[in-house]
Parts: sequence; C-alpha cells; structure tokens
Amino acid sequence: MSAADANEDQRPVATRTSGVSPRTSLVWALTLGIAAAGVLIRPHLGESRLVPSPSVLALVLGLALGALPAVRARVAVGARAVSKQAIPFAIVLIGFGLDLGPLLASGTLGGSLAAVLVTMGVAFAAALIAGRLCGLDPRASLLLGAGTAVCGNSAIMAVAPTVQPDDEDLGLAIGVINLLGVAMLFALPPAAAAVGIGGPAGGALAGLTVHAVPQSIATGEAFGEGAVEWATLFKLIRVAMLVPLVVVLAFVLGRRRGERGEGAARGVGIPWFVVLFVVAAALRASGWFDGAVGAGDDAQPAWAWLRQAGSFLLAAALAAIGLTLQVRTLLRVGPKFLLAGGLTVVLMVIAAIPLVRWLFA
Repeated sequence: MSAADANEDQRPVATRTSGVSPRTSLVWALTLGIAAAGVLIRPHLGESRLVPSPSVLALVLGLALGALPAVRARVAVGARAVSKQAIPFAIVLIGFGLDLGPLLASGTLGGSLAAVLVTMGVAFAAALIAGRLCGLDPRASLLLGAGTAVCGNSAIMAVAPTVQPDDEDLGLAIGVINLLGVAMLFALPPAAAAVGIGGPAGGALAGLTVHAVPQSIATGEAFGEGAVEWATLFKLIRVAMLVPLVVVLAFVLGRRRGERGEGAARGVGIPWFVVLFVVAAALRASGWFDGAVGAGDDAQPAWAWLRQAGSFLLAAALAAIGLTLQVRTLLRVGPKFLLAGGLTVVLMVIAAIPLVRWLFA
C-alpha cells in the first residue's frame, strides 16, 4: 500500500468539481492558516474532553469554509493534494515524540501486536454477524470488516478485487466507513472518559479502533499529552496488517471459488512512512534529539519541537480534508449498511477496552 493509497480514506467522499483549482501552494497557505486558527482557539474552550482537539477543530473549520460552493469549487482539488502530501510527513514527525521505553521495559510489545490482532478479529466477526442480521451480502460485510479493522477506505479498495462486491455495495461501504470515522473523532474521547480511560491508554484505544489514519491520530490527540504517539503506533500496526489480510482473504475466498489466489496482494505493501515512523522513534530513543532548543521558558528537546511540527501538520491535513467533504455525501448511505457498520464499531471498541486496560495496567 503506497502513501497515496493510505490517504484514499478521504477521496471517495470528496467533492468532485469541474472548477479550476489554484496552485497547491495557495491551498497549503489556506490550510496552514486554518490549522493555526484551530491551535489558537483550542485553549479558550476549556479542558473538557468534550472539546475537540486542535486538529478536529481545524477539520470543522475546513468543513465550514468548504461548505461555501464558491470556495469548494476552487480549493477541492488542491486540498486533496495537500492532505495526501501532509499526512505521511505528519506521521513521521509525530514518531519523534514516541517514547518506546515503557513499552519495551514492560515486555508488552508482543501484547500490543496481540491486542491489534484480537481487535481486528473482533471487527471482522462483528461485521459478518451484523451484516447477516441486517441482510447484507456477505461480500459487503467483508468490506465493512476490512474498513473497520484496518484503515478505512484504503483497506476496502485493497480487498475489493479479491472480494468482488457489487459496485453499489462498494460505494455504500465506503460512505459508511467515512461517516463512522468522522463520528468517532467526536464520540470516542467522551466515551472513553466515561469508562475511566485517558492519556496514553486513550491514545492506544483510538489507534486500535478508529478507521482512517488521520482520523485515528487526531482522535488520539484529544486524550492529552503523550496520547497521539500511542494512537499513531497502534494505528500503523493495523495498517501494516493490510498485506497479510489481503493474502489471507485471497487464499480463503480463492479456495471457495476454486482459484489459486496467487498475486492478490501484488501492489499492496507497507507505506514508506510506517518505516520512517519507526526510524524516528528509534532516533528519539537514541538520545540524539534530547538537546534543548530555544531560549528561556521556551526551551525544550529537539524531538519535542519535531513532534509539535507533526501535530501542526496533521491539523493542516485535517483542514484540507474538511475543505473537500460534503455533509450530504457523508449522509447518503444505506440504513442497513449504517446499522451494520455501527454495530461493528461498537463491538470493536468494547473488545479493545479491556485490552487497553491490560496493556497500560
């Protein structure tokens, strides 16, 4: 899976426009301005977890600005380009803020992988059961399971050639996954707070359960200091699982159809930014970026400045995504698909909560 594929989570719900977009550099300036507004507004809204993070505020501001037809027609194409460019680099920079020490010292690295596999398994089982209860085609249920378990639309599009769904089911699955992913940005932080989960554990919960890469990381940001790195880590582990997922589905479905299923995962690989995220975390652990940068009260380690740059870049990416979204498009989903997708997400979160408690006990 390429970096472009990983960011397709936003493209299917973006506005298609025949208008001429301005240079991408101008859209970059606009999205960075929206991100700055989100960062400046957030401190004035209080410390409640019901208040969105700066990245989510940037998404809302972008959505409001993009609701103006004259604006959307001019920036939609450039905004899609900005989101694809910004998200990978934001992830790498956020990697400098990840302290792997507690994870390695506690010996729970294997447990973290097990938690990802369990929640993914629950998502697939829940999607198949909920889909059957709601009267969906089993192939449509597999699409919902892949989108929920791994990485939103990227996973759906990666498994679609193997699953071979109807075009209508494919479109509805994409719409539902996008709608639920946006809903999770706002619903998961207060829901986690209600059961006593916050901080790094909240970030891990976001990484284990939220659909798309930018949505997952932005949700983790809402859990406070140190949470966004854990959200990114667990989310990227899920992204890396896309390759074996495609292989397994090709083998199982191919056996049922009497096909060999060879080459089904061709063109699907681990994105480059996943590798560089790990490299950034390793550099942080090396101590090479511990030197203070800045003067007086503003001095902080170099890795902290890099992490803040990543968070700001993430806010710009969310602003760009907001500029391309249309609420009407998001809401144009089938009720059976929405119910099945909603049940799948709820069951996945319920399964992830005890796993997160165990990992961060």
